[in-house]
Amino acid sequence: MVTMKALAAAATVFLMATPALADRVNHGYVGCITKKALDEFVTAAVNSDNRQMETLIGSVCLPIGGLEYSMIDQGFITNEIRVYANGNSVAVFTPAEATR
Repeated sequence: MVTMKALAAAATVFLMATPALADRVNHGYVGCITKKALDEFVTAAVNSDNRQMETLIGSVCLPIGGLEYSMIDQGFITNEIRVYANGNSVAVFTPAEATR
């Protein structure tokens, strides 16, 4: 006969072994492979420097809106997250608003 204690222990192990469902990044945000690159992108966006934003997106940043993510390091202004797409993943830095 299974006791409540054994059932609770089994449920706890199962929940710990099950990966958490990933959230989705808010639309309109980018992720960059370094904090410096993210700072450069934000500066370009504030200055409406479309050429610089396109250059960064083509090299060290990528649009991540709508992609599933998991949190690596949550900060006040910047978060480091892992985004998932097409069976791959990459760690990026993004504004904290992207994951709220």
